Amino acid sequence: MSSTAPTGRAPEPDDALKAALHYVFDSQIPNYGDYNLVCVTECGGSVSGPRPGTPAPTGMVLGYRRRPVELVLAPFDRRTLEGTAQPMTIDLTNLAYVSEPASGAFDVATSTGRVVTFTLRPECTLGTGSAVTLAQEDDAADLTAFLRDLVGL
Repeated sequence: MSSTAPTGRAPEPDDALKAALHYVFDSQIPNYGDYNLVCVTECGGSVSGPRPGTPAPTGMVLGYRRRPVELVLAPFDRRTLEGTAQPMTIDLTNLAYVSEPASGAFDVATSTGRVVTFTLRPECTLGTGSAVTLAQEDDAADLTAFLRDLVGL
């Protein structure tokens, strides 16, 4: 997710959404570091979408950095952009594995047995009714490369 620092130009539609997602992440992470942020969707049934009759999948702002290797998953409500659960931090001390069962779908497991499955797409649609789409193609490609490096560990 690009920086939200003022640039002197008129704000783009993505800017307000990026700022909101930065807030979701920053408000849940007490020791904020230098993380790249990407919006992902927790799988609610299958890679192609939720199972019929189930609630919409939870969004997650996934913060990651290469040094030290760390992932922070901050779940949020995709309609209200409010945090919904305690964030989860994964680093090399508690990472059990990362797998990519399908293109754009990842499983990240901890040594305590917790597995988080999410999809990563070049665009992330949020809200209801007048939904807004966040373009994150470059960020998604970078996160995919990072996760594929972890798959190889």
